[in-house]
Amino acid sequence: MRKSIFSAAIVAAALVLSACTNVAKFDYQSAPGTLAKFREPGAATKSVAVMPFMDQRGMGNIDPAQAPAHDIGDHGSFFLGFIPLMPFGYVEKTQPENSEDFVSLGRFHLDVQNDLSAAAIASLKSSGLFSNVTKANNAAQAANADYIWRGSVNSTFYRGRMFTYGLTYFVSPLLWVVGIPSGSSTNELGVKFELVDRASGDVVWSFGYLASDYLNHWIYARVGKDVSIYPRLMKEAMNQALYKLSQDMPDL
Repeated sequence: MRKSIFSAAIVAAALVLSACTNVAKFDYQSAPGTLAKFREPGAATKSVAVMPFMDQRGMGNIDPAQAPAHDIGDHGSFFLGFIPLMPFGYVEKTQPENSEDFVSLGRFHLDVQNDLSAAAIASLKSSGLFSNVTKANNAAQAANADYIWRGSVNSTFYRGRMFTYGLTYFVSPLLWVVGIPSGSSTNELGVKFELVDRASGDVVWSFGYLASDYLNHWIYARVGKDVSIYPRLMKEAMNQALYKLSQDMPDL
């Protein structure tokens, strides 16, 4: 009996390690929830061009009210889980796409400037608040739009924990294999949106969003889902922002 339990624990540890070769990408369309809609097609009269988002992660000294207090870079180590009585090994990342080592993932493909602007375009089109929504890489490409949608990103903080329950990784797989969580992942998203009158260059509306959520991992479930919350948070941010825009500027 002991031999079979030990063998199962070895298999559990191997499954966790093999999962670390997985690669995930920012998938907005597959995120839970629907894209908000406020007007029927053809009701809007103004057009908008969406610029690539600005990456302002790690620049909290510029706007402390908008940027969370996370030190830039990677911190922690999963190797801490080999120390007796440590409840978990952990990593923290302010730019998770730039490094490896997640709880059950190898790499995260995220282009902050273009992936989030593409998400904004999808939500803006769905909302019906604008007659035409286009992508503009520069001011010249936005010359025919009434408004410009600008976004800035101040947090994509990630925290991952691999649970040892104080028993180290030499023993904790015995718990994982019977259904105890093997780890957890926290995703945080901080973004700010601005609507700019293209002709005057004035910011006529703005909206800030900061939220986080977490999920637990099991060796039987949520493998490779370490960064799956980011798209849902972005969808929530856009839905909230566009609702507020529809209330603040009903004559768009």
